[in-house]
Amino acid sequence: PNVTMMLRMVTPASAIASLVTLLPFFLVSSVHSFSSPSPTYNKIASATSILSPITGEPTSLLQPNSNDDAPITNKKTLVVFLPQLGEFDSFEYCEQLHAAQPALQSNGIDLKLVGIGDATSAQRFCSFTGIDIRSLSLDPTARLYQDLELYPGPAFSLPNRDIVSDDLLKFVLKSLPGAVPETTEELRPVATAWWNYLAMCAGIGAPGTLREILRGYFGDVAGPER
Repeated sequence: PNVTMMLRMVTPASAIASLVTLLPFFLVSSVHSFSSPSPTYNKIASATSILSPITGEPTSLLQPNSNDDAPITNKKTLVVFLPQLGEFDSFEYCEQLHAAQPALQSNGIDLKLVGIGDATSAQRFCSFTGIDIRSLSLDPTARLYQDLELYPGPAFSLPNRDIVSDDLLKFVLKSLPGAVPETTEELRPVATAWWNYLAMCAGIGAPGTLREILRGYFGDVAGPER
């Protein structure tokens, strides 16, 4: 099928990527002709890190959904890469995609979503947004995101333990979603991810973020209605 890809910013790959959230940016590209597939298309087509949230088995983003009867030869695929499942902007974005799904289906377009998380987060995400879980795939370690060179955020690192102790990090993380990691090995990576996330919320390394946050609080009379 033809594929249109919407690639959104993600955090760097790690085993704990699903525990934290990052504010997304947008990068949009399209693939139209497969007589000479683009490198991006080839990376998506050959990805081995994509899992089904239903079976936990590897799956292909180019496999047509089984929840409609449109002929495969006439189908196109819209592939949307999300950050972590649980990140607030992904919820809002996917609510709009869910509202647009009837129009997509009537035009023979499959919706494929990719998120960083596990089966539990996928279930909760779909329950909240209304997205069909069969349209969602998982990349638990964000391997494909890295292969596609998506923006990982400012990549700030924490000062060493002599300056910022583990005890201080535990105290701060107690007040944040996900709380304190169970193992010491996860403590500083989780805290580092939160540090980058909060910096991006303040507009550091995330151009346009503050403008969009303020637009969300105060509204935008010129913005389109859904």
